[in-house]
Amino acid sequence: MAIQTKQMALLAHARESATFDSNKLANVIYDNAEIVNSRRAAFQRVEAALGLTDNMKLPHLYKGLDRDQIYMEGVRRAREIVSDMIAHGHEHFKSFTERYHLTNSSPFGMNFLMFRKTIELQATEEQKLYWLPLIDQMKINGAYVQTELGHGTFVRGIETTATYDEISGEFIVDSPTLTATKYWPGGLGISCTHAVVAARLLTKGQDHGMHWFVVKVRSLEDYAPIQGVELGDIGMKMAYNGTCNGYARFNQLRIPRDSLLGAYAEVLPDGTYQLRQSSATDLSKLLYGTMLDGRCIIIKCAGFGLAQALTITTRYSVVREQGIPMFAHADTPEVPLIAFQSQNYRLLTLISQAYAILFASKAFDNVYYPYFSKWGTGRLNQLSYIHSLSTGLKAWATTVASAGADEARRMCGGHGYVALSGLPDVVATVSGTATFEGDNYVMWQQLVRYLFKQIQAFTSTNPVDPELREYMEDLKLYLSENAPELTPDADRLYDSSVLLSLFRHRSCRLLAMAYRLVTRDSKESSLAEAWNKHMMVILAAGHAYAEYFILRSFQISVREVEATEPSLCLPLSRLCNLFALTTIVSPVSSFYAVSFTEDGVLSSNQLMSMRAKINEILEALLPDIVALTDAWDFTDASLCSALGCKDGNVYERLMSWTRQLPVNNGDVVGKFWEGKEGIGAFLKKQKQRHRSLL
Repeated sequence: MAIQTKQMALLAHARESATFDSNKLANVIYDNAEIVNSRRAAFQRVEAALGLTDNMKLPHLYKGLDRDQIYMEGVRRAREIVSDMIAHGHEHFKSFTERYHLTNSSPFGMNFLMFRKTIELQATEEQKLYWLPLIDQMKINGAYVQTELGHGTFVRGIETTATYDEISGEFIVDSPTLTATKYWPGGLGISCTHAVVAARLLTKGQDHGMHWFVVKVRSLEDYAPIQGVELGDIGMKMAYNGTCNGYARFNQLRIPRDSLLGAYAEVLPDGTYQLRQSSATDLSKLLYGTMLDGRCIIIKCAGFGLAQALTITTRYSVVREQGIPMFAHADTPEVPLIAFQSQNYRLLTLISQAYAILFASKAFDNVYYPYFSKWGTGRLNQLSYIHSLSTGLKAWATTVASAGADEARRMCGGHGYVALSGLPDVVATVSGTATFEGDNYVMWQQLVRYLFKQIQAFTSTNPVDPELREYMEDLKLYLSENAPELTPDADRLYDSSVLLSLFRHRSCRLLAMAYRLVTRDSKESSLAEAWNKHMMVILAAGHAYAEYFILRSFQISVREVEATEPSLCLPLSRLCNLFALTTIVSPVSSFYAVSFTEDGVLSSNQLMSMRAKINEILEALLPDIVALTDAWDFTDASLCSALGCKDGNVYERLMSWTRQLPVNNGDVVGKFWEGKEGIGAFLKKQKQRHRSLL
């Protein structure tokens, strides 16, 4: 048993100061106590099997591994989490690894996630009966192969072809150009045996657009690439190096006719292409379902990634003491970083954003998963809304999480920059989500394009999506040149309904302005030119709608929690109001930062009042800051941070890990100083040169 250090005592005291039980909040985050307990047991088993239970021992990931060793460490971890899921019948590591990374960071992750999901969504019942047991029992390992060297989420631009040969009854998969090379798919380079491949379906000289095919890419006997397939790893990335993001080049690869996933379309033996009766008229929407599922997971992953960075930084801020040089006297004691408002303002604001992402993710799940259960019935009435909402939430969540994680790293000073803090890896991992499944600036535009279509339907008395009817009723008042004025009740300025009205007003005003500008200028030029001309207003409108939805979701979640666990209502209400107020007075959007204030809805006095209110909330929340981060329930091993372990023993652990680094062990003199290329040889050469000059 380690002797309690001062830092451990500081963190223990901060934890004891909480006004609520963090375990109860963990039950809310993960839905119920049964799931929390099951998760904890799974993490305990996996971490024990991986040898990660001693948090004073240097994690294997920091032992100077080269590319091959990092990959094999990924395989080692993947084996344990997959084995645990199969042995104990759970799915805790289906979407996220034992480190809360997306499972596409694992060599086996895409098998259970997007490979399986594509077959689940796109295959016939007969195909599912064949493929799904092979996947679930890990008899094969699959990849999701869509992105090409020249095209990403723009699936209509995909160049890979699958041409039906009527004589042999096979498809011929080919990469006709260099840019048709499949590039980036997780697990493709080294790990997978099969892949679902997005390719243009060609029959009888006709292009039927993108379809999905199951393709065997490696032999199950010797694991060599199948003839006609060139495979490879794309090398090191900023993060996710425990897997092999790869490339594939197809050269006239022949695959069976039943390789086409045929839930919605089929090719008859004579090459006739036909839609199945159950298919909707807009087949393309059904074929893109896996990307929608991926975004659903990415939103949640971004929230947890930001939460990990904030957990590390919060714990470190509680135990790291510092003075104020410009005011301190020699005998002035140092105080923890968390006592400085510049630190707790940034931390609590980011914590409110992390909770906002997680609650918005839950709200999206409540829309998406009931719809998904009816997938393939041909009922696409909700799909446009769900797709567009996913784009806005994905763009907002990953932008905020990426920036917030790096801000958390900077809050730890120099120690946050060292790899052993865990923060550089968290930052790099979260940063990837901003480009996964679509660039965020494209995502904002997709959301606004959908909203424009809803405006067009509404103004022409055509049906609008039911989820947007109330919003459109508010929006119609803003479509004229004279937008309505909003006068918030000064006495109720901090009521949740008033704060939400400010977000709704901003969203309606910006969306109506963007719509008027684009509509007006598209009459004089093309729609594309008008769109590009007013791009920044369009982006601002998408951003504002997303934040309106997110605040509304946060407020609804708080009300639901109040009904089931009243002890959590006050801290969550404060956190929700902090999110709203800091978004107003300190907007993170760089392309339209004054959108809350430019029309005079809020006076300068009200903004000053809001800043004072923020200070009150910070003071009230400060005793709960450790509990708010403990509730995310991260294990020490999942954080992989010398600064962020739950016991607060920062300095002893940082030095212990530092001493265990391979560079500090062995014959340092022999490795780096001796020999003709060593430091010693260079210094001796300079010494001899100096003597010769004398």
